[in-house]
Amino acid sequence: MVDVYEVAENIYMIDDQLCSIPKLGSVYLLNEEKKALVDTGPPSSAGAVLEGISQVGVKPEDINYVIATHIHLDHAGGAGVLLKEMPQAQVVVHHKGAKHLIDPAELLESAKKALSPEIIALHGEVIPVEPHRVQLAYDNDTIKLSDNQVLEFIDAPGHADHELCIYERRNCGIFVGDALGLYLAEGEVLVPGHPPPSFELEVCVNTIQRLMKLNPSIIYFAHFGASDNVQETLQLAIDRIRYYGNMVAKGAEEGCLDDVTEKMMAQVREELEPAKKLPSLYEFAIKNLIPSFIAGFLHYQKRKSKTA
Repeated sequence: MVDVYEVAENIYMIDDQLCSIPKLGSVYLLNEEKKALVDTGPPSSAGAVLEGISQVGVKPEDINYVIATHIHLDHAGGAGVLLKEMPQAQVVVHHKGAKHLIDPAELLESAKKALSPEIIALHGEVIPVEPHRVQLAYDNDTIKLSDNQVLEFIDAPGHADHELCIYERRNCGIFVGDALGLYLAEGEVLVPGHPPPSFELEVCVNTIQRLMKLNPSIIYFAHFGASDNVQETLQLAIDRIRYYGNMVAKGAEEGCLDDVTEKMMAQVREELEPAKKLPSLYEFAIKNLIPSFIAGFLHYQKRKSKTA
């Protein structure tokens, strides 16, 4: 059975069992007069997502909006599969990312550079989204789901230039996608999760600072769970990004970026200790997620050094 949690009024978090790992990836169902799904998981998670929706008592054909925080495979890759069961749903996506849902060839090529063939296979086959079912979202756009629930879109670059965060008015919460990083092990771990090639450190920090000014009451993470310890969590996300950024910058100054990888890996292993109580999650993070984010920092620093 799929785990479903009511994390706020009319908001349900569904464990999408990303890559068959519990408590790694989540999508959110907003059960209002109009119904919305925030993120989809990859194609291989479609069955879990549909089961979770059913557990809430909602029919897939009643979903009005499928909203992608960004177009990476673990967030929007399953859109085309889910739309087969959601005949009236529109996919709402950042205007810079829409073309990659309509024609995912370039997206898949980029994913192959960042992810191992094994992980690509675990995500499943991506199905294109028909153009007439795609709705472009821009900064400050809104969607009304009910009298008490309006979604406001926030341009949130840094992790990717096509990322959106979404402020929901009913509970004053924000869906942050990957803007803050990986929130794992029941909130005991918060580490960056920003792979190459799009990561921009200071842009990412600026996005989080913008979220802080909104003074939200709750944060909904895509990896994984919700937190009402908002300002402290937002500041911690900034601190961790800058910590690792400074580590890489110092390595570049000393001409030893190769050594930085080992130092970063050792530090992250220490931070991930609480995740050992979830062995499959811990092993997946060590093998796949952490090397990816370290590569993102290194790629950012090399790009920055070339333009200096």
